[in-house]
Amino acid sequence: MANAIDIGPRAALHALNRLGYGPRPADVRRVLARGLEKYVDDQLHPGVDPELETRLRPLGTLGYPISQVLGIYNADIRAIAAIVDEFQAAKLIRAAHGQNQLQQVLVDFWFNHFNVYIADGFVRYSIMAYERDAIRPFVLGRFRDLLGAVAAHPAMLFFLDNYTNKADVTQGTRVIPGLNENYGRELLELHTVGVDAGYTQDDVRDAARIFTGWGIDNINNAGNFIFRANQHDRGAKRVFGLDVAAGGGKEEGDRLLDYLSTHPATARFISWRLAQRFVADDPPARLVERMASTFLSTGGDLTAVMRTLVGSAEFWAEAFGGGKIRTPFEYVVGAIRAVEGQVTNARGVAAQLNSMGMGLYASVPPTGYSNRGSEWLNPSSQLSRMNFGLDLAVGAIAGVTVDSRSVISRLGGSPEDPRSAATTLGDDLFAKSLSAETLDAAGRVAPGGAVSVAARVAGLVLASPEMQVR
Repeated sequence: MANAIDIGPRAALHALNRLGYGPRPADVRRVLARGLEKYVDDQLHPGVDPELETRLRPLGTLGYPISQVLGIYNADIRAIAAIVDEFQAAKLIRAAHGQNQLQQVLVDFWFNHFNVYIADGFVRYSIMAYERDAIRPFVLGRFRDLLGAVAAHPAMLFFLDNYTNKADVTQGTRVIPGLNENYGRELLELHTVGVDAGYTQDDVRDAARIFTGWGIDNINNAGNFIFRANQHDRGAKRVFGLDVAAGGGKEEGDRLLDYLSTHPATARFISWRLAQRFVADDPPARLVERMASTFLSTGGDLTAVMRTLVGSAEFWAEAFGGGKIRTPFEYVVGAIRAVEGQVTNARGVAAQLNSMGMGLYASVPPTGYSNRGSEWLNPSSQLSRMNFGLDLAVGAIAGVTVDSRSVISRLGGSPEDPRSAATTLGDDLFAKSLSAETLDAAGRVAPGGAVSVAARVAGLVLASPEMQVR
């Protein structure tokens, strides 16, 4: 049990770990000086981040529309690699250096919730616009706006094959099938009410019928949303209690999104997913119900839902619990932040994440990567994480520069004294919660050799069991 002196720093550390990717040196002190309540409010209402904008400015392709990316690819297929590099670098830079940490975590969460796979054909050229235009603007807005932006985005239309979804055609006694149920199924199972909501195969089929005609104008050189009325199924439909009369058009899809976005089952499912990401692998049922109530009473206001989560006793109780295991991405970003790594590109980190089974934007199924931390830790993963922490501290990860000596000196420790260096990092980055075993192991680093004491100590701290949880 933490004593009264530890409560403030441990609570600040918890906020940094759960609402963001973990503390940078002296962040715990900065949060306490700012005030924990004010820090949380700042995260729920993110402002402009000039330093981050400066870091992103050299990445000139981030704002390209889909048509421009396709034009560049059509002129030289090799050019897409540089565009993808900049896209991945932006993700890592935002996560490692962004002041609005909760915003970055939520972009990652919602992209994963509405996952598309970067190597799936046309998605490779539209994924940049997908995250920029359909995910990032809405993560602290209304769920309906987010759901609608995703449903109509060409990346999602392609990934779940809805761009091929059209009404079955009857010619005499012969039926020419055109219906593709992929988006209709995932809309219910993954995006809104959840697999346990009680919908049927008939609901899936009619949801697919509602979205017939929602497509892409040209996947080779344009990449815009288009509704093709001549491909739309104009018959009557019924989806999960919503009756849709015959004779409609695109507005049927908008109406279904309206209906599902405010359904109690959606409120519970989305609240459960958020609570699993931010609180526990198996989130408390009472917290999920309170979040769902907020979701329904506010019309799906995601900021209000997050405020209910962060304002709960269940969220803060985790500050003194066993922690939630970090995913590989959370771990590598947390490690970079812990030693103030300066990110210039993502190639080195991307290679490491691939080896850990969590490549950037590389989840193949529409389910996305698991939010259950316990699924990410195994002997192979632990070894990869330890190696990453050790390599990062000595500056051996391409695209990230680290000065462990400077970090320890600025925190008031002696970079040449292993015990001082370990204690300094433990006190600052872990609110004095590093175990005696970790401190002892790091404190016994012997002087000498090509690698500095500071770098070796920092590497052992980054590889520690405590660093694996948040």
